[in-house]
Amino acid sequence: MHLLLSILISILTFGAVGDGKTDNTQAINKAVAECARQGGGTVSVPQGVFLSGTIHMKSRVVLRLEREAVLRGIGDLLAYDYLHPVSDLSKYESGRGTVNFNSATDPVWSQALIHFVGVSHSGIEGKGIIDGAQVFNPRGEEHQRGPHTILIANSKNLRFKDFKIVRASNYAILGYEIDKSLFSGITITGGWDGIHIRGCNHVRIDRCEMHTGDDAIAGGYWNHIRITRCTLNSSCNGIRMIQPSRNMLVEDCTIYGPGAEKHITSGNRNSSYAISLEPGGWGSAPGRLDNITLRRIKVATVLAPLSVTLSEDNTLGRLVVEDLTARDITRMALSVKSWGTARSEKIVIRRADLEFRGIDDPKLPEWFENRSTSEWPYFPSYAMYFRNVDKVSIQDSRCTFTGKDYRPSIIYKNVKSYEEKDVRSRSINTGLIFTVVSNKRTNAKSF
Repeated sequence: MHLLLSILISILTFGAVGDGKTDNTQAINKAVAECARQGGGTVSVPQGVFLSGTIHMKSRVVLRLEREAVLRGIGDLLAYDYLHPVSDLSKYESGRGTVNFNSATDPVWSQALIHFVGVSHSGIEGKGIIDGAQVFNPRGEEHQRGPHTILIANSKNLRFKDFKIVRASNYAILGYEIDKSLFSGITITGGWDGIHIRGCNHVRIDRCEMHTGDDAIAGGYWNHIRITRCTLNSSCNGIRMIQPSRNMLVEDCTIYGPGAEKHITSGNRNSSYAISLEPGGWGSAPGRLDNITLRRIKVATVLAPLSVTLSEDNTLGRLVVEDLTARDITRMALSVKSWGTARSEKIVIRRADLEFRGIDDPKLPEWFENRSTSEWPYFPSYAMYFRNVDKVSIQDSRCTFTGKDYRPSIIYKNVKSYEEKDVRSRSINTGLIFTVVSNKRTNAKSF
């Protein structure tokens, strides 16, 4: 994109000073506006520490952070503009009625250091740093969250490449309705969510590394999103989809805990789910999930490797999990379920190698009898749990645990048919280290 643009403008030309003290908001915005006026090009941020309030990016303008350049958010909340959307974004609201309620039209929630609103062929690149400066706001979410670092809305053909984001005051990157865009080689440290996108088509997140206090990658209403070759470390979830999505690929990623950066709200460092697909988890999000593929994922020291939970107004078509390796899973089985009547159609798991921390309690299996699911602290099976699914196929997989555990490895509840082929599972009750199962059953009995 930017290689075709001929104009190169330094923010120094417009009076920017990289002394870590000067407010450069006007200088940087003038540089961006002049670059756009001349037909587009690159605005360079040179070596130094440049303080700024909100920067409004323009179409066909790329902001380049040179090596040892730091663009740092200013401490004054009044220096941050909020989102002025060009379309109705109300469907992306979440958390209504809670301290986590957020809306794109909320002038506090949508404040950000850098805005991309209604632009195309733009982006940020370079080896420099964007420092959100942890500007807290007592009027913000949870009475503390401040401006996002980068806010994107109604934009397309964007590229964000190779820079670092540190100390985000809320999300490092928040996007609404993004089309045909790339996030590549970005390192995110600290803050709450890393890359959070609500509404997108043909977006790729590639080679990114995140150490976040909240979800590393989150959002929903994704269509054709590809998350590839990323390393995700979080004190919450690695990937969390809270609104239904289709044509989603997660491939060649490593997701692990505990979090290197503590969760700012709770102080917790424990990692929850490696991948959590929970449309409706933060408010009504009707729709269908379909064509979701998770391939060559490595997971370690998280609550569970995968959790899929459908709300009543959701359905799931096809989910394929291939070559999932999980070690030191601390508490929960891999699960695909709904607690009401919503159903998943087809779940395929191939070459999963899962190892869980056992729970040494011989009476645990009987504890679940006649207990409401709302009382469950974990599942009645240690490795996999399926509920309200039409068809499950598990092939060439291994389920085991460290220590002792007396629960069965896999449970099917309201599953119409399942197939297990070359599935190895550890069992203390049978006195065997591994039981090799190869069978097929229709009308599976409920637990």
